[in-house]
Amino acid sequence: MTKFNLDHALVGLAVATVGGGALALTAHSAPVPTDPQHQFTRADYAAFTRNFETDGANCAVGFQERSLCFETSHLENRIVEGQPFPENMYPLALEWRANLALTRKDQSLKTVRIGQTLALMERDTRMVVDTMHLGETDYAGATTRQAS
Repeated sequence: MTKFNLDHALVGLAVATVGGGALALTAHSAPVPTDPQHQFTRADYAAFTRNFETDGANCAVGFQERSLCFETSHLENRIVEGQPFPENMYPLALEWRANLALTRKDQSLKTVRIGQTLALMERDTRMVVDTMHLGETDYAGATTRQAS
């Protein structure tokens, strides 16, 4: 049986250094993910399910995979692109499981949901930069820009 000595320690350090360097190289050479989005996409619209049944009731729109049904809200009309998110409304983040299904958004933006409306707002200024109305029957109708 051999004893642990200085040679073993030096060999271990050399192996760890080479392994760490190889790991760092693979991290830097990994493909760069696509640019984060600054607006909602067709893929975002398609991520939600329409006209499904959950808990014995019909749901117009939601995230069927997690039994999330989005009901309409009278507050949706207060969210307007190009204007700040209303100060007297709390910007609830979109449910994280549904958010994972969306294309990656810029880190300066927060995706919020009020009723069946999604809004992208700047985290610092609360300015609404894009909206998507999930209750619409197609992507074009869902992303029609509201007049300010």
